[in-house]
Amino acid sequence: MKFSEFFQDNSGGLSATRLGFLLWVVGVLAVWMYASYVKKALQPIDSSVVTVIGILMTGKTVQRFGENPPAAPNDTKPAPPDT
Repeated sequence: MKFSEFFQDNSGGLSATRLGFLLWVVGVLAVWMYASYVKKALQPIDSSVVTVIGILMTGKTVQRFGENPPAAPNDTKPAPPDT
């Protein structure tokens, strides 16, 4: 699996939900690491931040059911009969 495939949905298009989720988690991680470094102790993560991450994850899970699966390479429609 290529790293860029993480940002694609089943049809190969870019997924804004996946990008938003990744940016939010990386941002939270960066701020948490900085705050923990400055205070020289692990800082608690507020429940509202955990709630937003949960909402984003739920949104991605729900979105997955709305995506159309890619067509199989041999999945072609039969040609109409000649009349």
